[in-house]
Amino acid sequence: MSICDIGIPDLSLRHLKAALYVARDKSVTRAANKLNRSQTAITKAINDLEAQLGVPLFDRSATGMLPTAHGAAMVARVALAEAEFAAAEKAYRNFIQKPPGNNPVFSLEISYKRLAAFIALYESGDINVAAGMLGVTRAAVYNSTRQLEDLLEITLFEREPNGFAPTSYSNVLARHIKLAFSQIRHGLDDLANLSGITRGSVAIGTLPYTRTILTPRAIILLLNDHPQLDVSTREGPYSILEASLRNGDLDFIIGALRTAHSPPDLRTEILFHDRLSIIARKGHPLANCRGLSLHQLTDHQWVLPGRNTPSRQLFDEILCHHGLAAPQHCVETSSLSTLRGLLLESDRIALLSEHQIYYDNQYGLLTALPIELKDSYRPIGVTMRAHTTPSPAAALFLNHLRNVAAEPDSPASKIENGYRTLSPLPG
Repeated sequence: MSICDIGIPDLSLRHLKAALYVARDKSVTRAANKLNRSQTAITKAINDLEAQLGVPLFDRSATGMLPTAHGAAMVARVALAEAEFAAAEKAYRNFIQKPPGNNPVFSLEISYKRLAAFIALYESGDINVAAGMLGVTRAAVYNSTRQLEDLLEITLFEREPNGFAPTSYSNVLARHIKLAFSQIRHGLDDLANLSGITRGSVAIGTLPYTRTILTPRAIILLLNDHPQLDVSTREGPYSILEASLRNGDLDFIIGALRTAHSPPDLRTEILFHDRLSIIARKGHPLANCRGLSLHQLTDHQWVLPGRNTPSRQLFDEILCHHGLAAPQHCVETSSLSTLRGLLLESDRIALLSEHQIYYDNQYGLLTALPIELKDSYRPIGVTMRAHTTPSPAAALFLNHLRNVAAEPDSPASKIENGYRTLSPLPG
């Protein structure tokens, strides 16, 4: 494993900062003055960066230095990375309650290898694992972290019996550093895209609703067009996925939206609204009963989503509207495979979307009971960072996701009639 494998590109932050200042001032001289470095040092930094990236970042002329298309794309991402370091500095100033001065940790004057050691120890909590992640010695990780603490004059990790635990400010610093380096990674993808090469990766957090058809279809369509891209999905509780989205480990979260939970650093996009159903195994005693009501079902054994999920909150509101008590001693799970086993091996009933059991219905395993849950619509969509432009690969995936949601046989168009006629994936 290398530094790049933990999401930190092998690029000098000082070189990137030099390119940013030259682009802003359109002059090596003015950039050198602002950075308190020699013109020769700035010129060398730009030349070394262009050689490493393999593209010209500036057009040189007698009147100054103008960014090329590649240069403009790269420095735009570096500016966003710089803003993340500035946000970390603001939080640091509030944390220590005194002006920090011109600290190299926040000014892109620090070695990316030192930051990589910090992130590796932060992620692993174990100095041996961190050293293995970076391919360096334990001493190198320890020394880099201590140097960072000396520069900040605070403790970043507390030693515990099982390893190293981050302090409160360490959590803040790690989030902004990871976001900063995600911008630089996206900048590299932008350069490749301008050169006619679509490359990069997409990291998707998936909530239960979208794991059956919506997300898989969008991934397949994306890779049909761009097989060179890398795609990963991560499953888990919304709170864990949201934390990963905030620190740049995920590009999107796809699923039922938390409309009552809308922090300013995240934004949502509704793809469609979906309705919940009551699901049981094929051949269930209630499967052919017409005129079912919720009153007849409350005494049954239930499998329900967790209490903090939008679908469970909707269900509780429906029960309250009908004056019904919540089912007692139900099984709570977000795992479709666990739910499938519970339903197939018993007469339990579950709260789910028909979209989620499309394949189970197609192969004669599960079905929706003949009862309509009015007012059970919830918005399905995408949650993303509010102030971040997606990478080229992530933008392509988002377009495919929107197209899948808008197709004539999409979940949005099948709410009224179920999903029994959903056509196979094209191609």
